[in-house]
Amino acid sequence: MEEYNKKGFEILHNIFDPTQLKQEAQNLKTLNNEQVIYETNGAVRSVFAPHWASDVVRDFVYINPIIPNVKEILGNNLYLHQVHFNYKTANTGGEYAWHSDYTFWKAHDGMQSMDAISVLFLLDDMTIENGPLEIVEGSHNIPVHKKNKNQWTIAHDSSETDGIITDEMVSKTQFKRHTAVGKAGDVILMHANSWHKSAKNTSNFDRNILFVCYNRLDNAITSNIRPNHIVLTDFSLIP
Repeated sequence: MEEYNKKGFEILHNIFDPTQLKQEAQNLKTLNNEQVIYETNGAVRSVFAPHWASDVVRDFVYINPIIPNVKEILGNNLYLHQVHFNYKTANTGGEYAWHSDYTFWKAHDGMQSMDAISVLFLLDDMTIENGPLEIVEGSHNIPVHKKNKNQWTIAHDSSETDGIITDEMVSKTQFKRHTAVGKAGDVILMHANSWHKSAKNTSNFDRNILFVCYNRLDNAITSNIRPNHIVLTDFSLIP
């Protein structure tokens, strides 16, 4: 985990078979409830807590090949903080502005320590054209604060200003920006406080991922102003 500790992320290749999860991601786009978040153009942007609606997803988030790596970093007492399918549909998937997930987890959910890990399971190939993840190496050591703790959104796009990181802030760090590309079945481990963004999908190919945040039980949330599908309150330990 030397690369993870230094850069705030690590990319691991050919870790899982994405076939079933990819199908579940498509199936759950038809849900008609508050778990579904939409782009401004009407395309599905995210489905939160998909493991509530799919046994396939539930089994996977609790038992998968990357959990030993997460436990190596955080320890054994882990639970699920957040789970969602993140969609970037061909030619329509929208952007995510520069941000740190921990900024919002601390402000809205009362997560005290930034020692949580986001795991991005690639369900499709991630290319330069279809909105890849871009990360600022070493930025996980720089906290970013949000002023209004009670007003929350989940957009993390250019419409947000409070807690969002500007291009000027990124430039001032003088840290290297890494564009993460990979194949379906690859995994990105990302520190909760790593600064990251992704551009619009301008290609003819989908770029969908399963996003899972694992957190330590002793770092569990202390606030519940956001809905339970956004911030999970089942503190069952990961086996």
